[in-house]
Amino acid sequence: MKFILRSLLLLLSLLPMVSMAAEDVPYLLAASARGDVAMVRAILDSGASANTRDSEGITALMYAARKGNAEVAQVLLEKGADVNAKDGDGWTALMYAAKKNFVDTVRVLLEKGADTSVRDQAGWSALGLATTSGFNEVVSLLIKAGVNPNARSDDGRTVLMFAAKSGQLPTLQTLLDSGADVSARDRNKMTALMYAAREGNLDAVRALLDAGAKVGDQDHTRWTALSWAVKKGRVEVAELLIDKGADVNIKDTNDESLLHLAVENGSKEMVGLLLAKRINVKAKDGYGLTALVYAMKNGEKDIVKMIKDAGGSY
Repeated sequence: MKFILRSLLLLLSLLPMVSMAAEDVPYLLAASARGDVAMVRAILDSGASANTRDSEGITALMYAARKGNAEVAQVLLEKGADVNAKDGDGWTALMYAAKKNFVDTVRVLLEKGADTSVRDQAGWSALGLATTSGFNEVVSLLIKAGVNPNARSDDGRTVLMFAAKSGQLPTLQTLLDSGADVSARDRNKMTALMYAAREGNLDAVRALLDAGAKVGDQDHTRWTALSWAVKKGRVEVAELLIDKGADVNIKDTNDESLLHLAVENGSKEMVGLLLAKRINVKAKDGYGLTALVYAMKNGEKDIVKMIKDAGGSY
């Protein structure tokens, strides 16, 4: 009788999954995605493997994780699901859960020994995925589980750089409080401060400066955080950096000054800021051209007048 009831339950529960079954998706995967705990138990009790995969290598546990079905994940793990299995792209269940901010599922996976150091084929880790999206609670859980807050991607970027770039202030602060290196550099010698300045993330810039970031650090082209702010037209960020001691007369590897960069962008507001901060208006690039020449070539009449009024020359 018990067997008959279980069989009926199985058949009735499979009715909504005809479309998925038609695509050769095993019933266990469909039930895991739907969060149907009773169905998952019934299928596993009937002898199905907890490590069932689809054609892309995605396991039942991953289906549960990417939908935030923590209870299903728990059942699968109790029945022998491999918590560190990878799909065709190198993703694990933990990475799926972290990417979607499913805190309870992340917690379950960590308690069952999920490897926090795994990276996919593109070099992304669970911490990197959570940091970029600003999922602070997931980031905190991962760090408490022993993840290195100075972990790097394949191109040398740290998770702090991801947080600075995306402007995720709470996550950035969590990383700083956990020992993230504010002075770390990527392959192009860029720092988290440069990423924050480039994207115009004023609060992130403030937080990094408060944590000891140096305004004078230079990347491989001799650009500073201020250079990036000027190039991208981030006036508020530029003003803050200058007030914190950034050198307005720095030049890059092409001998271009910040005024050259501002003129190239046609930013009257940025040019006005630099002139007010007494930048050298007569500085020349590697070809002997001043910012005034740049402005004339670009037809920036207002900027030409501004520079001339400030004492600029050809």
